[in-house]
Amino acid sequence: MCNELNCKVIAYKLYYRKILAGWIGKSLGGIVGAPYENHKQFNAVTPETLWPQVLYPNDDLDIQVVWLEALQERGLYLTSDDLAEIWQDRCFYTCCEYGIFLHNYQRGIHPPVSGTWNNPFFNASEGCPIRSEIWGMICPGNAPLAAEYAALDGCLDHGQVSIEIEQFLAAAAAEAFFCDDLNTVLDLACQVIPADSQVIEVLKFTREITRCYPNVYDSWRLLIRRYGNRDASKAVTNLAIVIMAMFLGGKDFKKVMTICVQSGWDADCSAATAGALFGILYGTSNLPQDWQARMGKTLICAVEIKHKQTALTEFSEETALLGVEMAQCRNSRIKILDAPTVKVRPAAAPQISMRVDYLEKPVLWSDKSTKVQLKINNPTATDFKGRLIVHAPQNAFGEVTSQELHVLAGTEQNVELLCGRTDKVAAVPDKNLFTAVLTDTAAQKGIEYIFGLGGARQWLVYGPYWDMWDKDKYAVCPYQNDELKCNPANIGVPDFFNQHLRLDYPYLDEELLLRKDIPSELPFRLETGEDLITSDDMGGFFGAACYYLVRTVRSYDELKDIALGVGRSCPYKMWFDGRLIDRSDSVTCWAPEFDFNLKVNLNTRPQRLIIKLAAQADRFAFSLNFCGDADPTRKRGVSLFIDNLEDLPKQL
Repeated sequence: MCNELNCKVIAYKLYYRKILAGWIGKSLGGIVGAPYENHKQFNAVTPETLWPQVLYPNDDLDIQVVWLEALQERGLYLTSDDLAEIWQDRCFYTCCEYGIFLHNYQRGIHPPVSGTWNNPFFNASEGCPIRSEIWGMICPGNAPLAAEYAALDGCLDHGQVSIEIEQFLAAAAAEAFFCDDLNTVLDLACQVIPADSQVIEVLKFTREITRCYPNVYDSWRLLIRRYGNRDASKAVTNLAIVIMAMFLGGKDFKKVMTICVQSGWDADCSAATAGALFGILYGTSNLPQDWQARMGKTLICAVEIKHKQTALTEFSEETALLGVEMAQCRNSRIKILDAPTVKVRPAAAPQISMRVDYLEKPVLWSDKSTKVQLKINNPTATDFKGRLIVHAPQNAFGEVTSQELHVLAGTEQNVELLCGRTDKVAAVPDKNLFTAVLTDTAAQKGIEYIFGLGGARQWLVYGPYWDMWDKDKYAVCPYQNDELKCNPANIGVPDFFNQHLRLDYPYLDEELLLRKDIPSELPFRLETGEDLITSDDMGGFFGAACYYLVRTVRSYDELKDIALGVGRSCPYKMWFDGRLIDRSDSVTCWAPEFDFNLKVNLNTRPQRLIIKLAAQADRFAFSLNFCGDADPTRKRGVSLFIDNLEDLPKQL
């Protein structure tokens, strides 16, 4: 209940209108920004040219529609696992960090690790800040509670800075119901994140830049100089753009949207985020009527859920009713006057539960164990006595396999497990699910908890190989030949600093390598938990070099037309089943790219994969993903990355 001394009061009609304005602003921003997503330049647009010919759905809004249904169906006491399960059940978005999260979760890797593991590129991206508003809307006036929900959400598929940005934006939305001064709202939102967070530095810097350089192009150049990133979806870059647009656009919605779109990068996200906060701050009267008329009155939604065609007014009302319920059970900081009567759903009765804490990388290695901790929580008023049994997948173990437990009332007990493989030479599956069963001695009732470890990728690496001199330029070595032997510096050749490479030159017997391993080349085993391989994994050699990476995989099923997602920073060749299937001579920046024109067929027999990397710089990066169809019906959350592969360990 509201503490009258410190309680904030808002009339239900005003609360509802601000929510409606927030969802309209969110929708309008996504619409005008979508055509300019990933345009990393200052775009020549005006308010008159912003409105697009086609109105596309946007994940910025769609996932929050899914979250509303999660709140309605599972109550206000959600967990990250609740959100993950609802996503799997009805949200088809599987691109980028979404697909990585789903792949992790399908393999039993729970939040928060699901958001960071095997996710080096996208863990600081926009995917969770863009779905912050619903948490502020249902927690008006309570920034810490809004931030708490945002953290439960953000850790599904992101790491620290993205989560902090989602918390900051959720808190700003919560405060905007009771304050229409942008500076004050943003300062209050800073209180929910660590004092050393980059978010606070971004706000401070952007505020100063926009004060000193009110010309939009000047401010943009200075912000991009500091926060620009080759990945258009980086959350910090787009947060700076949102703040800049809000400061320079003032209470002119079209101007705010124009600045967001002019600024490029993840323009649909920045415009939608700015639009939502603008709406909550300033209300529907400050939103352009002509744009609202062109948008229509219903959600523009791609997710196949019951709210897909819901009117914005109805969706806003359902959001407001959740806020009313929240005010009567979890949000004691506010009082909503003249609110409709709602059913207040209490928190579930306390009960014994389990969760996993990964003490090490969440990987099942071929020949070493992994420490995992199960946390047994007893929030009840009665001591718990029972037994814990862990069932491991085939060719694996999870010690302790059976343990008597006595967990005192109101306490938590940690049980450390050592997980590993019983058969060191058997194939290593990508998915390894362990089932922990906790049985009450008195009642003989059991609860199950499933957690998992991803299978380690098994590589054999040959190299490094290189040419001492540039063999494309010189027929013979210019400083070691029949006529001259000298330091290359003596003739002005800087080869004492460099090596040279030729992608098409066979540094070993490539035809033989396509069929079998070549022990005489002294390869070394490389076992990686994540898909990304870098120069740091190559044994210590520094500089340009050629490497051959060999991996043998096998599928549980016959799978046709499996796309290969290849990320690489250097020229490369790839053979599969003895056939050259791809090559590229370009040097790029690494990203986990998805080329759906490059496809292979997988089957149940071992299939040999050869990667030849011509790393022409001091450092390189390479990654490979096997990509399926996700859910062809576009109704459920199924990762693009297939999880029914297994690696055959390499024997030297």
